[in-house]
Amino acid sequence: MKFLHTSDWHVGKAIRGHSRADEHRAVLDEIIGIAQTEAVDLVIVAGDLFETTSPTPEAEAIVYDAFLRLAKIAPVVAISGNHDNPRRLSAIAPLLELGRVTMVTEPKAPNDGGVLDLVVGSAGQGDRGGSDEDGGATTVTKVRIALLPFVSQRSIVRADDLMSDAAFQNVQLYADRMHRVVGALSASFSADAVNLIVAHAFVQGGATGGGERAAHLADEYSVPTTAFPSTASYVALGHLHRPQVVRGATAIHYCGSPLQLDFGEEAQTKQVNIVDVSPGLPAKVTAVPLRAGRSLRTIVGTLSELADLVGTSLVSDTGQGPPWLRVRVREATRPGLADEVRELLGPGVVDVVVEHDGPIASPRVRRDGRSPQQLFAEFLSDRAIEDPRLQAGFSQLLEDVSLNDQIGQPERTSGPVAKQ
Repeated sequence: MKFLHTSDWHVGKAIRGHSRADEHRAVLDEIIGIAQTEAVDLVIVAGDLFETTSPTPEAEAIVYDAFLRLAKIAPVVAISGNHDNPRRLSAIAPLLELGRVTMVTEPKAPNDGGVLDLVVGSAGQGDRGGSDEDGGATTVTKVRIALLPFVSQRSIVRADDLMSDAAFQNVQLYADRMHRVVGALSASFSADAVNLIVAHAFVQGGATGGGERAAHLADEYSVPTTAFPSTASYVALGHLHRPQVVRGATAIHYCGSPLQLDFGEEAQTKQVNIVDVSPGLPAKVTAVPLRAGRSLRTIVGTLSELADLVGTSLVSDTGQGPPWLRVRVREATRPGLADEVRELLGPGVVDVVVEHDGPIASPRVRRDGRSPQQLFAEFLSDRAIEDPRLQAGFSQLLEDVSLNDQIGQPERTSGPVAKQ
């Protein structure tokens, strides 16, 4: 059988306030095209469908449309990730199932939906088997899939343990219990079936991609590779955005996110995995690069050096739209500098950071005998901000405040303050 492994769509994620909905539509179109071209028997989506637990109607429309289009090619099996809302997805799961999409949002016992059995045909029909057009028997393959959505620590480690045990004990407790969960789900794996594990988890030995939620990458959420048995034909993981193989007793893969989601991912080539596997044989994994979506790039230089980049491949449209740019500009700080950079390089600039050659001096604490204007001038100097307009503006502001204070003073006589 052949299946497609994808994960971490994060539909609804913006970049510095800029929508990426069109990019998500484009990359999901590309994934659907790959599934069609490869004639896959199954599509696996390993969690983090959405960026937030309260996705917008637009984000939901993008995800559910992709599901239904993929399901026209082959059955779709999906789990929820740490960014998803399990209850929200559970509510829609019965409707998705009518369209050949199986959605599991919480850990379940093997006989209560935690393990899914399928029979797929050699022509990628993804049903219970059958005959070909000439009446001959179609080759079928049994597939057993253990499904493990994201499990929070509070869901698997009791409150009294969290309160009473040391941190390292709770780390081990989470790992041990996750090991037991995976063991229970994979206990029924058989030699005559393709045995798959689909999990959204932080597996020990995995390298982060840069755009993940840091709180769920701590040791408290790590799962040992020993949890995944050699009887599994392939372990399809979601959670880490960098495509990678994790060493273990079987084929353990993160396929990564389909788009560069943050600047920590800018050097990564995104992909889906196409997996060919038969019962009892090692999985053959082929990474298929994804081209859709705008790239993320960091560029550095003075305004003059940045001007020299205009028209080059670093800042130009590569066919998927101009790149999103993080600019580290080497200029003295001044008002309007970020606007100058955006005017120079275009609307793709989403982050402007001023870099200095040396460390910024700490503000001095001595204030006695010095005017506010002198203190403000030193503040600007310490931060390498060179703009006389700021000093003049500060002086004018100080003068206005002083004048307002004088106007608001009560009228005095030559003696005590006159009573009103």
